[in-house]
Amino acid sequence: MQMSDLFHSDIMLKFLAALLALPNPLYGIPIFLGMTQGYTTDERNRTALIASAAVTATAVVALLAGEEILGIFGVDIASFRVAGGIIILGIGLAMLRAEKPAAGDAKAAEEARAKPRGIAVVPLAIPLTIGPGAIATAIVFAHQLDDAAEIVTLLPPLLFVCALVALGLRFAEPIAHVLGNSVINVITRIMAIILAAVAVEMIISGVFDAVDQHYPHLLGS
Repeated sequence: MQMSDLFHSDIMLKFLAALLALPNPLYGIPIFLGMTQGYTTDERNRTALIASAAVTATAVVALLAGEEILGIFGVDIASFRVAGGIIILGIGLAMLRAEKPAAGDAKAAEEARAKPRGIAVVPLAIPLTIGPGAIATAIVFAHQLDDAAEIVTLLPPLLFVCALVALGLRFAEPIAHVLGNSVINVITRIMAIILAAVAVEMIISGVFDAVDQHYPHLLGS
């Protein structure tokens, strides 16, 4: 089998669009700067490095082994697709309205400010940078492909977005200074629309898959 037979450009583009909106490098910059307020430059850089490594490791595990992990708990992918779509749609709508972070994320950020050391993995990487939405997206898209196609089609955009997250955290201060909050908010809203569209597609396809799996006669199968 040739490499071109494993690569699916349409799936890759949808996956890339969703990932760019979920662990949005620009969206997380104000949170990162607020949580690392009072850090020295070396401390902030070290925190960014550790958080980036944790985000990458979590994303790769979700992509390559997430479906198997769900199988251990007896969760079928159709139900997970619907649940993940609902979560992602909620995130997209909140981003579109420029709402404050969800209560859980806000609480995690507040606790991190009260305990300013050791925040790189939890809560900065998980769940503030890569949360349930991003993990669900990786698992759902991986389900559409076999193992080899997952690596060829989905792993490159995943690593690309993780690299963007790493750069966003590493250079958070100059990026925030150059772009300003207004530009960051505009980009965030644009990505939110794309994210909401991906979520709706996930929900619809998940519902049809679930109905076809549990009530096949309803769809004439």
